[in-house]
Order: sequence, then structure tokens, then C-alpha cells
Amino acid sequence: MGRDKPLNKIRFSEQHLLTSWEMVRQGSKAAGIDGMTVELFTGIAREQIRILQYQLQWEQYRASPAKGFYLSKKSGGQRLIGIPTVQDRIVQRSLLQAIYPKLDQILSPVAYAYRPGYSTHLAVDHVMEYYQQQPAWVLKTDIQQFFDQLSWALLLHHLERMKLEPGLVRLIEQQLKAGVVLNQRLLPINQGVLQGGVLSGALANLYLSEFDRRCLAAGLPLVRYGDDCLVVCPSWLAANRALTLMQDWLEDCYLRLQPEKTQIFAPDESFVFLGYHFAAGKVEPPERFRGTTEASQARPGRSGGRPPQVCSIVKLRRPNRIYQPDHYWREPMTTLYVTDQGAYVRVQHKQFQVYHEDQLKLSVPVNRVTHIVLFGCSNLSHGAVSLCLQHKIPVLYLSSKGRYFGQLQTTGQAQVRYLIQQVQRSFDPAFVQNQARAIVLAKLHNSRIFLMRLNRRRRTEPATQAIADLATLIEQAARAESVEALMGYEGQGANLYFQALATLLKGPFQFEQRTRRPPTDPINSLLSLGYTLLSQNIHSMIEIAGLHTHFGNLHTPRENHPALVSDLVEEFRALVVDSLVAYLINSMIFKPEDFTPPDERGGVYLHPDALKKFLKHWEDRLLTEVLHPHTGYKVNHWRLFELQIWEYIACLVGDREVYRPMRWDK
Repeated sequence: MGRDKPLNKIRFSEQHLLTSWEMVRQGSKAAGIDGMTVELFTGIAREQIRILQYQLQWEQYRASPAKGFYLSKKSGGQRLIGIPTVQDRIVQRSLLQAIYPKLDQILSPVAYAYRPGYSTHLAVDHVMEYYQQQPAWVLKTDIQQFFDQLSWALLLHHLERMKLEPGLVRLIEQQLKAGVVLNQRLLPINQGVLQGGVLSGALANLYLSEFDRRCLAAGLPLVRYGDDCLVVCPSWLAANRALTLMQDWLEDCYLRLQPEKTQIFAPDESFVFLGYHFAAGKVEPPERFRGTTEASQARPGRSGGRPPQVCSIVKLRRPNRIYQPDHYWREPMTTLYVTDQGAYVRVQHKQFQVYHEDQLKLSVPVNRVTHIVLFGCSNLSHGAVSLCLQHKIPVLYLSSKGRYFGQLQTTGQAQVRYLIQQVQRSFDPAFVQNQARAIVLAKLHNSRIFLMRLNRRRRTEPATQAIADLATLIEQAARAESVEALMGYEGQGANLYFQALATLLKGPFQFEQRTRRPPTDPINSLLSLGYTLLSQNIHSMIEIAGLHTHFGNLHTPRENHPALVSDLVEEFRALVVDSLVAYLINSMIFKPEDFTPPDERGGVYLHPDALKKFLKHWEDRLLTEVLHPHTGYKVNHWRLFELQIWEYIACLVGDREVYRPMRWDK
């Protein structure tokens, strides 16, 4: 690939970066992990910004971990603060400048923190619009560990819904996942936004934008300043209703209210919000403001203080965008598939370059790749391996026929707090059985729904009978008293399901039963390949989330078996793989000549060109959006997998009693 045009469609002009630098210069003077203070950077700013611009345009920039330290809270405990490097602060400021026009249109008018033109004074003014109408019952609460608990999957989904350039989302994701160095050790994180970062406040507001919208749609007069929430209600019953609704909606985005800071105040009780003292329909400002300006005298639409520096926006002339046509890499893809036998992946200019027969076939920036899948006799250079380990990019090794060999991945990603819970829960029979039941019921339910969908288009008697039998099995499994009994119902359901599925597939292919090692017909071959790709996606996401893959519930822990992966794959088999295979077969996309004749073991596999065709449809399927029932968002399948892993974590740590699998609607 030539290097005459920048790879990144986002143009970061030198003037844009210099403007961001001037804003960084006015902020904290502290150094990040590189020891470079703002004062030291000043002497080399021009040269460093030119280098930074080049790195951004050619997607060679990589965010550094922040320098972490703990800050004591007034209420007790400690708050983790991170200081990014000066260079990263400049990039974060530029990113904020780029996304804020669209972001501000999404944020609700009741969110008063981290926004230009909004302040505590205006928030208090808003409260007084309701509070002066006595009697008033006031619900005052705080979100527990708000910044630390934000789900990356949901946050990135919100960013993707803004229709930003993909390059912007990738850069923001880099900042989120850069990590923090604490006491000279890299602290792995898998959720949250680091307080101290330029982007943190804006991203936190974006994360709660749907929560704000739901509150307003339900008629709750919410006022929110960061994680501090206040609702003024006409009665005690209305305040309790508001509390219940807010708890439910926050749980949908994996957050909880702080019990110690949640209180309902009667009309004759006083309270403090944002430092202001409220009592009997009146408000008094903090001591430092008394004698100067009363909050209730602040003019609507005008800030009583300087806009928060963290979200200050400077309007710049928007440069023309340059688009780079790319014949090798489709923009939404994040997995690099290497299917050509003898292909070799190396690294140059921070790009993965795929060579085959001494010719460059593909060049893609490292920052765009989250997974690499190698088929058969293809390999990575030492430099590519090192970069994959450094960037935590899992490398999956499959045979040329799609059989799983193993994977290259950084070790030690399991977090101790989760590992302790996983070990303890594995010895709790009630917990194990409850989760196993939820998994089996979801798998049987989704299998039945998929048969119903196909049967509506092409009705067959075996499928109609299997749908009825599966309904009976679901009722029986709900009453099962052991994991062994649940496994039995799961096995019976799978047999019924595949026998019925065989009657609903069109075309020249014969499919009588599920065969695995080896797959003995084309349909089994497609199913096996799909299940392998699905399992390895779930596997890597479980590890990135900080869980150990070997502690499952339905599938019991044993040596060299990722039982948790097997558990969480079950609900997606019909949803993702089976539905894709049925579509490919019934649409006549694959033909008999796309498959090899049976080998010496009877195995049937895709020819190389047909394999590429399947991978294209697989990626398309992962990028299609479905409704996630527990959050109410339409997300692509990548985000769906991540959200379900966080559903399991919520169950593991005790936020929910039973895991909530993904279940298909009729």
C-alpha cells in the first residue's frame, strides 16, 4: 500500500493540535509517567506536535498509561486519579473538540456537570423551580463508584450511535484502555473512566444520557450533577416511586445507587446539595459565596461561574477531509483473517502487513485490529507476535479446515477480586444450579424460537412436533433439581432441535444429525466453523473482562477446558451461528463445489475461496444490530457478547441473584 495519503480520515491539523496544547498548558502542570511536565514540553512543543500530527494521521499514535495516585475523599475512602502524559492530554483535548458538537445535542438539559455554560449555580436554580413549591419531598442520592464502574461496551455503543468517524471512536477507546501505572506497576482495568482525564467528564455524561432521558420521559424532575442526583416530588409515594425507577434504570446500565447517600427528605427537613443548604422552600449558598451572589438570583441560561475547563470548547475552522480508498480492509472489521496458505504477517510502520508469495496483499494499522485468526500454514513474524502481546491482540490458530489448535494471548488477565468470587461460587451448589438452569432454559428457548421462525416460512411436521416437545422440555428443565438433570434436558433438546432443523433447510445438502469431529457434511462443516469462531470471540472477551475461563456452572470446571466459555456460548448458538448457516444454505449462497470431498476420516470442509466467503458473511453477521433486552439498546453482536459477559459479572459479584441470558423474542 502506498503512503502518499494519510490512513486516518480524521484530519488533525497542526493548528488544531496547537490550540489543544494551549488549553492543556493552562491546566495541570504535572507530569505523566514519562516525567514530562508542561514546563518541559513548552520548549519542544512545536516539534512534538508535528510528530504527534504525523502519528495520528498515519495511525501510529498509541496512548500511554496514566500516572495514578489515590486522593482521600471527604466522605472517607480513596479515589483513584490518573494524570495522562502531556501528549495524551493534547490528543484528548482534540478528541473532545471533535466530538462535542454532536455530544452536546445528545446530553439532556438536566445534566449540569462537565459542560460549557452549565454550573452548580444553574443546577441549584433548576432545583429551586420545584423546591419552592411546598410541600416538597426530596429524593437525594449518589451513584456508587460511578466513574470506576462504567461499562466500556455500553460507552462505546453510545459513541458508535453518534455516527462519529470510526477513527475517533478508536482513539477514544485507546484512551479508555491505556490503563494506569500505580506505584510503578501497570494496573489492569476493564471498565470505568479515569478521573483526571480530559475526556472523563464528557464520557460520563454520555453514559448517563439514556438514564436522564428515561427519567424525564417518566415525568421525574431530575437534576443531575455528575453522579449526584436530586428529584423533587409532591409526595412521599412519588419520591419512593422515583427511587424504584431510578434503581431499575441504573441497574440496566450496570450501576447502583449508594445506599448510605440515598435519602428521602420530608418537607420539614433540610438538606445540602452541591454545597447549598435547602430548607423550607429556600436555599442558602455555601459560606464562601455568602454576601456576594445568591444562587436563587442567578439568571436562567447564564452560568454563575467559569465553564468547567475539562469541557471548554474552542471553535475551529473545519478542515476538508481526505478519504483513503482501501481495497483490502472494510472499515467496520476489527478481526484480521489470514487464510492464504504460506502467508506471512509482519509489522512495519505500526501496520500489520500480510505477504503471500513475496507480494504485499494487505496493510492495516495495528490500532484497527482487535483479533487475528490464522488458518493453516500462515504465520507471524517475531515483531508481529511482540506487538500482539504488547497490544493484547489475541491470535487464534486454526487448521486450514477450521479446526481449533490454540491461541496466543497475554497471560495473567484474570482479576483477583473476580477469581476469588469464581472459586467461592464454584463451591456453592445453589449458585451453580441457578446459573446452569438459566443457561439451559435460554438455549432451549432460543432453539425453539428459531425453529418457529423457520417453520413459519416452510412448515414441516417434524419441526412442528419438535417445537411442542421443546416447550415441554423447557417446563421440565425449569423444575430440574440438579445440574446433571439439566445437562440431560439440554442434550434431549439438542437432539430434537437438530432433527427438526434438518427438515427446514433447502437445497442439495443432506443433514441428518450433528457431527463434530470431524464434520461429515457441508452443513455440519459450517456449523463447526461458526461455533469455533463464536467460542473464541467469547473466550477472548471473558479474559479481557478479567474472568478466569475455567470456572463454569453448567459445564463443570476441569483441566484444559474453558467451562465458562462453554456456558456463555450456549445462548448464542441458535441466535448467531445456526441462523447464519440456515440463511447461507436456504439462500443458495453455498454450493456443493464449495466443499471438499470427504477425507480419510470422513471430514468435509470449505475450499479456500469458500472459506473467505463464509468469513465475510460471519463478519457481516457480527456487525448487524439486535435489541439487548436488559439495557434496551440496539447493539451489534460484538457489543452484545460484551454486555452478556457483564451480565454474568453482575451475577457473580452479587448484584443479581441469577444470570440473565440473551433470549430471542418470537
